[in-house]
Amino acid sequence: MLSPTKKVTVNVPIRNKIKVKSASLGSDVLQLDRRLQDLLGLDDPGQVEDILQKALLNPIRELTSSPGKRVRGKLVALAYRLLSNGAQQTAVSARRLRIGSEVLELIHAGSLIVDDIEDGSRMRRGMPALHVRHGLPIALNAGNWLYFWPFQLVKDLELAGDTTLRAYQYYNQTLLRAHFGQALDLGTGVDTLAQDRVAEVCLVALALKTGALMGFAMVMGGLIAGADESMTALLNDFGRDLGVALQMFDDIGNVSGAREPSKQYEDFTLCRPSWAWAWAAINSSPAEYARFVDAVGKLPDADALEEWITKHELVKKGRASAYHHLGLTFAGLKKGLETQRVRWSKRAFEDLQAMGEEIAVAYE
Repeated sequence: MLSPTKKVTVNVPIRNKIKVKSASLGSDVLQLDRRLQDLLGLDDPGQVEDILQKALLNPIRELTSSPGKRVRGKLVALAYRLLSNGAQQTAVSARRLRIGSEVLELIHAGSLIVDDIEDGSRMRRGMPALHVRHGLPIALNAGNWLYFWPFQLVKDLELAGDTTLRAYQYYNQTLLRAHFGQALDLGTGVDTLAQDRVAEVCLVALALKTGALMGFAMVMGGLIAGADESMTALLNDFGRDLGVALQMFDDIGNVSGAREPSKQYEDFTLCRPSWAWAWAAINSSPAEYARFVDAVGKLPDADALEEWITKHELVKKGRASAYHHLGLTFAGLKKGLETQRVRWSKRAFEDLQAMGEEIAVAYE
């Protein structure tokens, strides 16, 4: 992980866009209609099906109809390709990859619902957030349900017994770590932390809240490809650090406001851990950092904050540091693969790099 003590200005060339095929989010949600009887343990779910459709399944369909970038689902496929080393995909492996991708995207969808509730966000992907459209109780239940439904999908992967157990263990670990990360996000008033503590708290929060699920995505693809314990550990660490890098870009995008103007300065307003806060703490003298915190405290009047951001080139330099971390992350994966002495696909590795760089640009 990027050391919070180094100032970095690195430019990374952007490759041509790489398209990775993945199933449309929600395909297994839509199949719930025919599985309700078994899932509910009822002989005839007909008397309650219309209520469940209205209070649970339809709201989830609305959310998954706009699936976003599907980064986590794509990582599942790329991790599989990395380790399968060009072996022809079978019908069984294709089915497992579709389900594995669905597992990650549905967990992520659930986390978005809960995040929007906890952050008081009213928009998601250009539309009113689910709790705005359907009310907080229904949205909260739907978000939590999406943490549990993928457990059934892991079973549907029909992996070997010990591999299924490892998948469940990583799943459980991921949810625990993500909730620790969310607790840090909710419980940290970054503006109240000592300057020398800010970066470490922010980086830990990013690794837990965002990195944990990205690590699980890489692990899922690895398990489908038959990866052993040491390889899945390497994939998990890489996915975590990749998640940190991409969250860095997202956080800097929040400062610029170019991608989602309605969320500009949200991390500052809420005083939540983010790379923007960490960068300011790392790269400022005590006097300048005090001015930064004071400027944040004047929001929604953004004049003083924008002056500070411009003076210190926070957006430009913060993004450069994120690119540096992204480069270190891929260098670490390559070194780990070479140390493992296993056959791996250089083409898949390059596609992983291209995807990371493409996403970085998308946050600008």
